[in-house]
Amino acid sequence: MNFEWFFSKKTVWKDCSKNKYLRSIVIITQITIIFGLIITILTFSIGFGLKKIVKNKLFNIKGQIFVQKKDSIVPLNIKEINFLKKNFFHLNYIEKIYKIAENNVIINTNKKTDRYIYKGLYKDYNPLFFKFFLIKGNIFNIKKKLFSNQSVLLSKKISLSLGLNIGSNVKIYFFFFKNNKKPIILSKKFKISGLYETGIPEFDNVYIIGNIKFIPHIYYQKKFFSEKLEIFLSPSFYKEKNIKIYKKKPNDFSVQIFYDKNYHSIVEWINIFHVNIIVISFIVFLALIINMIVFIIILLLERIKTIGILKTLGAKNKVIQKIFLLYVLQIFIPSLIIGNGIAITILVIQKKFHLISLNKIQYFVDYVPVYFNINHIFMINFSIIFICFVSIFFPSFFIINKTSPIKVIEFE
Repeated sequence: MNFEWFFSKKTVWKDCSKNKYLRSIVIITQITIIFGLIITILTFSIGFGLKKIVKNKLFNIKGQIFVQKKDSIVPLNIKEINFLKKNFFHLNYIEKIYKIAENNVIINTNKKTDRYIYKGLYKDYNPLFFKFFLIKGNIFNIKKKLFSNQSVLLSKKISLSLGLNIGSNVKIYFFFFKNNKKPIILSKKFKISGLYETGIPEFDNVYIIGNIKFIPHIYYQKKFFSEKLEIFLSPSFYKEKNIKIYKKKPNDFSVQIFYDKNYHSIVEWINIFHVNIIVISFIVFLALIINMIVFIIILLLERIKTIGILKTLGAKNKVIQKIFLLYVLQIFIPSLIIGNGIAITILVIQKKFHLISLNKIQYFVDYVPVYFNINHIFMINFSIIFICFVSIFFPSFFIINKTSPIKVIEFE
């Protein structure tokens, strides 16, 4: 057996059981390491989790750019859409383009009468919208019903205000202006197949989601129909500043832009998560450094007699330093196991049961999200091990080298 390992193993727990002062220092050090590890892992997981889910949800509620003809009564055709793509937009900043139609509608129930917007979609519409915001109903059944039957999605807020739920029948009154500019009102019966909730009042209070084919019938379009284009920008666009998504503004088309100030400010807010993670990690690491330096100095002073005896017996400074590093390692390993165990358990419980909640209006999500990344955990563990061992290496190197066996014996 290696002498340094044997000596450190035999003395570490014996010292702790005999010396109450040293035992207290060891316990404080272990608790600092455990809490430092837990706080850092949770900070990384929650910070990146919140950033990921907010980005995914926020940028999939609706597109950031809408394009339609200035004469909104006339629908877009395929040639016009291809022309717009080719001549006006920087496609490398565009994630997806979807064909949609929006129509003002009125819903009248025993509980309430109000005005809403019917948003007509095709089957290929952004699947992430259904994934992130559908709260009632099976996503596959809903999409099947939505694009084959007269079904609609309501927001949770609209359903409560109208006194409707899944399975309820509702009559929707569409009103619009025909080519001769005369107002027309038509009604259709729909069945509610699901409920959604985005957490954004401007969307939840207004939009009813349905099949676009009912709007072409209203506009008397038998084949292809699209009132406007809904454009989702790629994440790379938000990393750049002062970039325009279009090469030039199309003269015959109206362009509505929703990303300018609001989206960039939200992206900047999301990027603050990185700063928070760095600041919290720095504070934890600083506390660990101070604690480890204090611990190794107290340990060496407590064991100064042992250092003198080992030097008298001919042990080299490297051997003595290795003994103390192994001594610390045996205190360090249980702390790492306990810290990782507690942190991972908390993450798993939160991910499964969502015990800690958030204000959905402020954070766009109603629970604390966690992002479980094994690479982050390895990196945090490695960083803490490295910091702790660097913190104890130099003080131990200095004290052991400066300790004279003769002075120790004289002092004793």
